[in-house]
Amino acid sequence: MSSKDLENDLTRVLGRAAESAPQAPSDLPTQVMGRSRRRRTHTLTAVTALAAAGVVAVAGGVTLSVRGPQEPPPVAVNPGPTPTAEQATDPGPVEKVWPDAVWKIPQQSRKLRPVIFIDDHTLLLETWASHEKADALYAYELETGQTRKITDIRTPKGVYASAFTAGAGRIFWQTIEDTRTRLWSVPISGGKPAVVPTDTPIRQGADKLVVAGDRLTFSAFRTGGVFTVPVEGGAVTPVENAGRHHILSWPWVGTPGEYTPNQEPSFEELYNVETGELSKALVRPGDRYVRCGVTTCVGQNAAGKPFFRLRDGSQERELEESAMHGLSQDRFMTVHPPGRDQALVDLMTGKSGDLGLRPDAKGRMTSVQPGLTNDRLVWYELKGELVIIDLARIMSS
Repeated sequence: MSSKDLENDLTRVLGRAAESAPQAPSDLPTQVMGRSRRRRTHTLTAVTALAAAGVVAVAGGVTLSVRGPQEPPPVAVNPGPTPTAEQATDPGPVEKVWPDAVWKIPQQSRKLRPVIFIDDHTLLLETWASHEKADALYAYELETGQTRKITDIRTPKGVYASAFTAGAGRIFWQTIEDTRTRLWSVPISGGKPAVVPTDTPIRQGADKLVVAGDRLTFSAFRTGGVFTVPVEGGAVTPVENAGRHHILSWPWVGTPGEYTPNQEPSFEELYNVETGELSKALVRPGDRYVRCGVTTCVGQNAAGKPFFRLRDGSQERELEESAMHGLSQDRFMTVHPPGRDQALVDLMTGKSGDLGLRPDAKGRMTSVQPGLTNDRLVWYELKGELVIIDLARIMSS
């Protein structure tokens, strides 16, 4: 078996075998991460142990400081009903369930890979010189189907562009070389990449970059800590009261971050850097693999049953299967229990859409795993096309 097959096997095991295989700990992504990237590269660690379960498959796609009250209630949401058996087993095609949120783009001879939404109508795409090594960026206009080159990216061997974000009329990203992290930007209209100058060296890679007004914000991947720098460059300033935090969904930052080496609940404590609001998720005795968003949490209870609930512990209900990577946008996950086709599920409404993915002749299938840091974009390849799903459009429909 090739290393690519092993990598693919691992991803599907994580996504599909949550119930039938031994449960993976919440820190598994940390254990198998080779480097911090937007779509981080899995190493082969833990593949053998997981493969022993008998599952085989293919992989799928803020200066601010205000203190608020200590324990305000989290933002209220109104989850919809648990999807019925009929909805779960026989959902309609995703493009028919949410027609205003799905696009299909013909793949080109040199593969284009979606990165982020630049805005509501424009998608950022990249091409690779080699595995995950971006060498060019493109803008794709969803309404017209036109593709426009933004820039070329040149990085030394072993150095990768990652953590792309957009705002203030520019695309931003980082590169990490030895112990030095550099921030880069290019106008969305096109041009040559330029370093964002900083007054002090940045020694840790960012797990997320976000543009907030006229500042670029980022959080340190391993130790946490949230920082800002003007989009044109300047002083790197730590955000007060966020010294161990990671960006979840700006302006919400939290601790622990997405990866929890000691199996702590992910983003159990949240802090709104703009309002000072605090939120601590309720975790019941015996809960495991808990992954929280701004308003909701998922995990497994003491009986080993997957659950979904609000951060304050209310409106809890059992899920059909585990959301091992957390929920995207606090409400979306994919389900693919044995004998059924993979579907995207909106836990707030109970609606689900068939992604059209089927096992190949060897029984392998691409696994699509939206999660805590996937934001609004979900994408995968299907029959020579890129299928693009905008979760934000589903939420606003």
